[in-house]
Amino acid sequence: MRRDERGSVAVDRGALPPVAAAARRLAAHQYTPLVGVILVIAVVAQATDPVFLSEPNVLAILRSAVTTFVIGCAATIVFTAGGLDLSVGAVFTLGAVVSAQLMVAGWPWVVACLVGIGVGGLLGVLNAFLVLVARVPPIIATLSTLYAVTGVALVLTGGNFVTGLPEGFTAVGQGTIGSVPLLVVYAVVVGLVAHVVLAHTRFGYDVKALGGNEKAARSNGVRTRRLTVAVYALSGAVAAFAGLLFAARTGAADPQAGGTAITLQVIAAVLVGGSSLFGGIGSVGGTALGALLFAGIQNALTVVGIDPLYQSIVIGVILAGAVSADSWRRSRAFRVG
Repeated sequence: MRRDERGSVAVDRGALPPVAAAARRLAAHQYTPLVGVILVIAVVAQATDPVFLSEPNVLAILRSAVTTFVIGCAATIVFTAGGLDLSVGAVFTLGAVVSAQLMVAGWPWVVACLVGIGVGGLLGVLNAFLVLVARVPPIIATLSTLYAVTGVALVLTGGNFVTGLPEGFTAVGQGTIGSVPLLVVYAVVVGLVAHVVLAHTRFGYDVKALGGNEKAARSNGVRTRRLTVAVYALSGAVAAFAGLLFAARTGAADPQAGGTAITLQVIAAVLVGGSSLFGGIGSVGGTALGALLFAGIQNALTVVGIDPLYQSIVIGVILAGAVSADSWRRSRAFRVG
């Protein structure tokens, strides 16, 4: 409402009541469709089998989302910087394999884990070298690394599991705080750190600038080459860290645990969560919802008795929709601008 020139109260017909305005803002929020899909899946699965929302099953869903989310945090930063890392599934495997073999050889498990994470970081630097120096497109550079590193992991292990890991190490992945798995706690910590770094630090600002317009970022003093190296190194180190968490949870390092399956699920979760395939836009919170969505889909299919192999079809459809939505969002933003 407003007062006219005579002091009378006039009603602004274009104004919305507070509740309606809040509802419109909520509907326009980028997370709303994703949350809605998760809720629909939960309602349908719960109606089919009441075990779906039981505490043990909810914790199982959260635990299964940890790997995708932890790798996805770093992948979100890579996407926001305008990059692409397809090697994370293989680095996930090799980091665990190298560390596990060192543990079996008698190294302290903490030191062995640091070596594995370091190997992941070095592989990220290799990806950056291929992109920046060899001028190989990111999709080709990281795909090459995916296949090569997968082969290295198989050669090191002969295709066999690495077992006999120390109890102190396995306790990291199998312990709980009350009823909450430690893995979920680690994932929350990683997510909070990634969110703060991306949204509230100079590093995060530079990452967004790099992904939005590399030339403009360079002209504004951003050291784009150094930043690209840091982003890919971070992606490799975090992927190796996630591999260690998985090995601690299962009690063994599996040379075939990662690969393309992990890579594609991470990319799907990041894109569905609202990060842009074209750079400049990224959301760790969205990635968390994306990881939860796919973990929920897999669990729901199992609970309702549907073959989990159908998950690949569902992921493909959702991924296509996410990329289409991203393209539409960008074209709309350019029209508005």
